[in-house]
Amino acid sequence: MNSTVKRKFASLIQGISSRPSTTASEAETESNENQTGSDPSSIMANDFGLLTKKRRTIEPRTSTPSRYGSLQKDKTPSLKGPTTISNITLRKWTPNGTVPPPAKDAQPKYCPGDRDQLITRLASFQELTDWTPKPDPVNEIEWAKRGWVCHGKELVRCILCNKELVVKLNRKEVDGKEVPVMVASEIEDALVQKYVELIVESHSEDCLWRKHGCDDSLLRLPLAHPKTALEDLRKRYDELISRKDFLPYEFNLRLPDTLDLATVLSYLPQDFFTNPPPPTTTPPTTTPNKSALALAILGWQGLTNPRIGPVPNSASCHTCLRRLGLWMFKSKQVDPETNAVLVPAAMDHLDPLREHRFFCPWKNGNVQRNAGAKPPAKGEEVKAGWEILVTVLKNDAFLRSKMEQPARGHGRSKSTFVPGKTAAPETPGRPTTSGGRDVTPPPGLGGGDEEVEDEAVRAVKDKERWARLRRVKSLFNTKGGSRLKRASSRPGTPSRPGTSHSTVVGGDGAGV
Repeated sequence: MNSTVKRKFASLIQGISSRPSTTASEAETESNENQTGSDPSSIMANDFGLLTKKRRTIEPRTSTPSRYGSLQKDKTPSLKGPTTISNITLRKWTPNGTVPPPAKDAQPKYCPGDRDQLITRLASFQELTDWTPKPDPVNEIEWAKRGWVCHGKELVRCILCNKELVVKLNRKEVDGKEVPVMVASEIEDALVQKYVELIVESHSEDCLWRKHGCDDSLLRLPLAHPKTALEDLRKRYDELISRKDFLPYEFNLRLPDTLDLATVLSYLPQDFFTNPPPPTTTPPTTTPNKSALALAILGWQGLTNPRIGPVPNSASCHTCLRRLGLWMFKSKQVDPETNAVLVPAAMDHLDPLREHRFFCPWKNGNVQRNAGAKPPAKGEEVKAGWEILVTVLKNDAFLRSKMEQPARGHGRSKSTFVPGKTAAPETPGRPTTSGGRDVTPPPGLGGGDEEVEDEAVRAVKDKERWARLRRVKSLFNTKGGSRLKRASSRPGTPSRPGTSHSTVVGGDGAGV
């Protein structure tokens, strides 16, 4: 290695150091290297001395790293020996000299069974400025189930393969504005069918979303557990009652014919509106707000914007992500005495069920139906989410009433068997009150006839049980045992043969 190569090597090492300009000691080292011969051993010694000297000059300056990077000694305690190039690592330069924190774990890009991820992708289609309503076969739910998100104006992108596709049906731009275009129905249907194919085929060949998307029943509501259903219903009610100044009146709502709010109120627990206590922002009320309860049963709750927080005059469905402006449906002025509408609202009425999107399980029973359940019978309609919720509340109220119902004297009493304890037979007497007065049950409420019938049935069952026991016992009786039993029953036969008995009879049997 000649002096020119050594000089270039020294310049390279110097460029990696903390300062691009050379110091006096480095210049002296460089001049000494130029005077050194081409002996390999002397070259290696000079290189080792150069690296050692540079480490002494670099270590005090680690608090102010240069933009070219800083040299860091390997911190592994097991590695010992002379400092070489392999023992030096290059650290990435940062403005403040600190190591950047590790990046957070990214969300999975392919998880067709994750309901929250599906709703997150569906939320990207909310802005009307980016995504306009489409026909049902190419609606936003169909794109979201195949891994697409809205990435711009009528533009979708796959979150896994990053393929992009522009979705435009019957619109075109005129002077920078989109205007609808009248096309024949055959052309529009063919275009829709083409986009249905592109939902799958626009992915890359090796993209997992191309092979399998989300199941249609992934949006099903978790309504099977009564406790969870009641907690979610109370949460939706609290969010709506905090917006009671904007809620429509009860006569402004058009509810389903099968929804009776008075009946639903009877299904709820007595402490439903008080346990847990309502939020401090909600003023206490003596009677429940039926408008808020009706909207909560049908799946609506308060709207919360991720940037500005809760929106006081709007509601939303957190499943289909539909938004409602409550102020549009509330009558502006009403006579408090007669409830006559003096100034009507902007909209005639509010149909909470109709406002859900077609794929919402609160409205669509086919989406809420369990895929593993048996198909409904002919002519039987599949229950929507809100109907299942009412059924769950009804069943829970029935079970709760049975648990809280005290034992009634006129009902048929059931005996409780306690092992190890036999009750003495008693003659049933006539029931009396605490004052000693006789209480005779009225006819038709159960009395002596039922008890007589029970005794007769019990006697028949006892006879059958004893007959079965005799048949089972006969299986264990062998022929030898039968002969022995007959022999033992003859007169003059000792009761226990084979044992020693005294044969002394009077004085003659002395054995002399």
